[in-house]
Amino acid sequence: MEDTPKLSVREVDYLLTIFKKSREKGYARNKQVVEELGVSKSTASLMIKKLRNIGLVSGTSRKLKLTDKAEEVLTEKLWKHGVIENALHYLGVSLEDSCRLSWKIEPLLTREVVECIWRTLDEPIRCPCGIKLPDRRDTKSLSEYDVCRV
Repeated sequence: MEDTPKLSVREVDYLLTIFKKSREKGYARNKQVVEELGVSKSTASLMIKKLRNIGLVSGTSRKLKLTDKAEEVLTEKLWKHGVIENALHYLGVSLEDSCRLSWKIEPLLTREVVECIWRTLDEPIRCPCGIKLPDRRDTKSLSEYDVCRV
């Protein structure tokens, strides 16, 4: 994924929220994003517009959908998060802290570094909470996975 956009933690929060909220109906609503993230309508609209402009979100405010590009980004981020969470938990960090901290650490580590950690941990397929990690090579089945947020 050489062309993966550099996203802020907040931008990832929006993508994860749209992903989680679209699981039931295939789309999320702007109102759901506002409620989940505790932001104003105008703040959410601006961020969604930004994500739409960089090709990560499509649809209207009533039917927000992630693009294929966004699903690729989230597959990578969920996998990296799970690996880092495993490493932190292995080192004795609590489940809650492992999850919270791994979201902050994930943007700082390259895929190569996380792959090294993954191999060192015997290639885990689940996070410490038991949620299956996405197959980072198969971005077409993101809907089969969940978001680990203890």
